Amino acid sequence: MAKVILFVFCLQLLAACAPDGQITKRDVGMVVGGAGGAVAGQAIGGNDPAGRVMGTILGVIVGAAVGGYLGSLWDDYDRKQAAYALETGRDNKPVAWHNPNTNSENTMTPVRTYYEPAGTPCREFTQTIYIDGKRETGRGTACRQPDGTWRITNMQQ
Repeated sequence: MAKVILFVFCLQLLAACAPDGQITKRDVGMVVGGAGGAVAGQAIGGNDPAGRVMGTILGVIVGAAVGGYLGSLWDDYDRKQAAYALETGRDNKPVAWHNPNTNSENTMTPVRTYYEPAGTPCREFTQTIYIDGKRETGRGTACRQPDGTWRITNMQQ
């Protein structure tokens, strides 16, 4: 039970530290990898208390690094594909991709393009994701930032 409470606390801490208050796959990967590494490191440390402490610390560091890296790969792939769909997709024409890291099928359809008063391009879109055959659909709005990236400003499921 203590491990579950610690895990939930870590996720809440990550959300509080995130610039937009959202937990990314990288964040979850770091927490899960760190927790798994701690358990493995403690087991490898044996019966010696100092060995268990050192094993746990090393396990957390290695596990968090590996988990964060894998999580960021998953985030980056889908983020790049979605940005491509928003940047180049025509209204009401779906753009589909397959994420080999998560084995998910994704489709993003820009629905309407408009410009904010300052001239910033924005797009309303629908997105469908199939994970293990289960369909999830959402609608949202994204606007292009001055650096050329797209930022989701509104998302509904």
